[in-house]
Amino acid sequence: MMATEAIKYIIGIGEPLIGRLILYDALDMTYREMKVPRDENCPLCGKNPSITKLIDDYDAAAENPETFAPAAD
Repeated sequence: MMATEAIKYIIGIGEPLIGRLILYDALDMTYREMKVPRDENCPLCGKNPSITKLIDDYDAAAENPETFAPAAD
């Protein structure tokens, strides 16, 4: 389902799942849709994001997490 969402986004068709989450129950073969409200304090997509770029060196980030931690509020 994630690949389908990526393709829809890239080619600009359909309705993206922005603000929604699809839950799939494989045992019952059912789907549920939940609305997910935007968190204004989110460090990635909130009003004042502290995460603004990708980490290039994941090994260094794992060894020194305090160096790569988001800024404190």
